[in-house]
Amino acid sequence: MATERQPAGSPLLRILSADEAQRTVLKRRALGDVELPAGVRQRMAQVFGRELGPVEAVREILQDVRTHGDRALRRWTLRLDGVEPAEIAVPPAEWRAAWESLDPALQRAMQEAVERIEAFHRRQPLHTWLDAKPGGTLGQLVRPIDSVGLYVPGGRASYPSSLLMAAIPARVAGVRTLVVACPPSRETGLPPAGVLAAAHLAGVDRVYRLGGAQAIAALAYGTASIPTVDKICGPGNLFVTLAKQQVMGTVGIDGLPGPTETVIIADSGARPAFVAADLLAQAEHDPLATALLLTPSIELAQQVAAEVARRLGGLSHSETAAESLRRRGGAVITAS
Repeated sequence: MATERQPAGSPLLRILSADEAQRTVLKRRALGDVELPAGVRQRMAQVFGRELGPVEAVREILQDVRTHGDRALRRWTLRLDGVEPAEIAVPPAEWRAAWESLDPALQRAMQEAVERIEAFHRRQPLHTWLDAKPGGTLGQLVRPIDSVGLYVPGGRASYPSSLLMAAIPARVAGVRTLVVACPPSRETGLPPAGVLAAAHLAGVDRVYRLGGAQAIAALAYGTASIPTVDKICGPGNLFVTLAKQQVMGTVGIDGLPGPTETVIIADSGARPAFVAADLLAQAEHDPLATALLLTPSIELAQQVAAEVARRLGGLSHSETAAESLRRRGGAVITAS
């Protein structure tokens, strides 16, 4: 198999043989063993006053929130997000104002998304059934969870789709109480307007201006102002995912979806511009994201790499995408 090849003008998207990929971008690592970018390590040292690995940093935040409740939430939100909220909950009037501020075309798109998500999930219900026989009764009772906390990422971008894709199925299932945690913006002190608008549209019960491990701790352990939930769902960065891993057992979780991983499988018939756009859309989520192309076509890989280099400068989060592609991105040339 050919060794690594770099197209002219694209130092970002490496082209790797399958063997090279197995040793690098395809090598599985435990969450706690992920190598952090230098900037993240420096920021952590500033925040914690000493060098800590991500597992230890998350453990410290969880324990602080468990012990000191709302006071710890405000302290960590100030340290990490630059916001000191007087009230942790966002008033519903802010959700409505965010919805009313949206462009009508975006409102229609979100309403259509809600309808399609609901229609899909109503077609896949699990039914209660019982089979009574002289020797005994067998069956299953399907009952909704009482309360669910939805984590919606913020910070670098707005992800109203993450809220809708979790909240609408929960409502279809009959979950009684739905609360949302999303990081606040330094500029407004609120979660992104798109997320608040989605909360209004989905009919959730509460929205908290909380992000990171501290949000997961609040939902899992509860505080004076935030009741515990039965299950936590939603994607997040490395620290959110580690926090969910550490509270698992105290509270239910949906899984460990994060940092972002995406794989595109394509042959020579694929459009390089489309493939590049999909890779960049995922890479700009997080400097620890993984965005990979698997293809038997070296020509496609080279065209995609060139397209990635061309499009990168037009991204609003180009530095994040570049860091992600340098660290964990690549085009892997497969046998078939």
